[in-house]
Amino acid sequence: MVCGLATFLKNPESSPEPTVVTKEGLGISLSPLAMLQTREFYLLWMVYFIGSGAGLMVISSMNGMAKKSMGEYAYLAVIVLAVGNAAGRVVAGTVSDRIGRKTTVFVITLLQAGCMFLSIPLTQQGQSALWIVLLATMIGFNYGANLCLFPALIKDRYGLPHFGVNYGILFTSWGIGGFVLSRIQQMLKASSGDFRSSFTLAAGLLLVGSVLSLFLRGSKKPCLA
Repeated sequence: MVCGLATFLKNPESSPEPTVVTKEGLGISLSPLAMLQTREFYLLWMVYFIGSGAGLMVISSMNGMAKKSMGEYAYLAVIVLAVGNAAGRVVAGTVSDRIGRKTTVFVITLLQAGCMFLSIPLTQQGQSALWIVLLATMIGFNYGANLCLFPALIKDRYGLPHFGVNYGILFTSWGIGGFVLSRIQQMLKASSGDFRSSFTLAAGLLLVGSVLSLFLRGSKKPCLA
């Protein structure tokens, strides 16, 4: 079905000199090599690594936590996590258009860290199913927000002509973060027997990520060096 629907897609007509014009009226088009020479890219990479990796670390724990409190209804936690994921993309995109990408990334990362700290008591058996559902919703929301904000950040700072490759390079942080932090979560779970250590580590990393996000440029400033 996907392959069939893909046949209806068409490439947009390209102009001879595609440019992106920011709010200040400055056209930008940075190649992947030029992007890799900017400090901003590595800040974005680290914040994305932390945000997505911490999210995936906890998402991988959610099923086990839900089974302790919700039993056969544990699948509901996965459903509301998906709903929160979708909502986070829409809300974060709308908010970032109004208050700026940098501010939104900071708020989302700090909110995600707060959720992790508040969730530490929920790692114990017998916690309220309602709290588990609320936790799943908020974690999904913050995780979805990351997947909305960082493509926009790459577009704002480096332009659209090389957007596909530029974002693809940044997206390596998602894969590496998910692999590394999920692996650490498994090791912590094996050594401690619960998810408390995983949530504590995730919360600490997210606090670091929120601080790093403060060093990002203003939301509409392109990266030229």
